[in-house]
Amino acid sequence: MDSTKKTSTLVGHLAELRKRLIIIFLVNIIGAFICFQYMDVLIQYIFNLNPGMKLIYLTPSELFMVYVKLAFTCAFVLCSPITIYQVWIFIAQGLYVKERKYVLFSLFFGFFFFIIGVVFGYNIALPTTLKFFMKYSSNLVTATISIDSFVSFCNAMLLSFGVVFEMPILVYLLSQIGILKPAFMKRSHGVLILIIFIIAAIITPPDVVSQVLLAIPMVILLELSIGICYMVDKNKKKEKLSNKKA
Repeated sequence: MDSTKKTSTLVGHLAELRKRLIIIFLVNIIGAFICFQYMDVLIQYIFNLNPGMKLIYLTPSELFMVYVKLAFTCAFVLCSPITIYQVWIFIAQGLYVKERKYVLFSLFFGFFFFIIGVVFGYNIALPTTLKFFMKYSSNLVTATISIDSFVSFCNAMLLSFGVVFEMPILVYLLSQIGILKPAFMKRSHGVLILIIFIIAAIITPPDVVSQVLLAIPMVILLELSIGICYMVDKNKKKEKLSNKKA
């Protein structure tokens, strides 16, 4: 009887997961189709970053495929609130009220920090990096770049900054469930900074400028994350103390 009940529960969860994934898939497909209709406007934001490179396409289908990739990337970002909501509906069923509050907080501010990271990358990091590369151009060598390489480079940089800016949210969640402690964060401060520079070197293009531009905000976010870890730990100690008194 118990095994039958467990099986039916598992089937129900799988059916619910399938439903949420289908909704996410369809929303992103529709979003990509809509974005594709306005691709001339959207791709202009990428072209605005161009510091003077001559962009070309090398195969007949390259420009079209760039439009398709960019449409899906834009749809992924624009539809992320719906995606987050569908994820929330699925996982909220198995959480306690207090856990729901933490996860909902993390999802909301996770999206917020992701957008901040993308905006920072677009307005500061990417223009600086591209201008740095252009300094190496000369009369003997013309900067003729394929449109696919240029757009892929910009997308990778923007998404990297968006993901990296999620650090405070990740630290908040890990602190809430007791994995991260202030003592560990303080003791490992130097090692964490070294890891940050290694991560920046891995996820950015192979140049010092973009690595430094990513590492600097990561170090600032690390300091913010340490403060969040201390704050969460302090609140948890207050809750334990109040529970004992009660």
